[in-house]
Amino acid sequence: MQKEVISCEKTREIMGLKLTPVVKSTLTWVETGGTVSFYAIVQPVYLLIESDLYVRALRATGEEITLQQVCSECPAIRGGLVVGFPALPAAGHY
Repeated sequence: MQKEVISCEKTREIMGLKLTPVVKSTLTWVETGGTVSFYAIVQPVYLLIESDLYVRALRATGEEITLQQVCSECPAIRGGLVVGFPALPAAGHY
């Protein structure tokens, strides 16, 4: 079986920039006989960058996208993004 979760990691501030990684965590487990084996991996999906002048979002590939695109691709993290990034309109206010 497998479970995937996309979430925002802890924001870190470096030289006046706030960096928030968005990651996909995958947990896979297999039960064989009386034993259960687990395998977990965390992969970067986006990097959110906030300064006094702008908020930018980058895919793990380096492509710049809008915060609205991040929310449409990962609706589960939208609530956390609206709180952390006031420039992002609330749901239904695009």
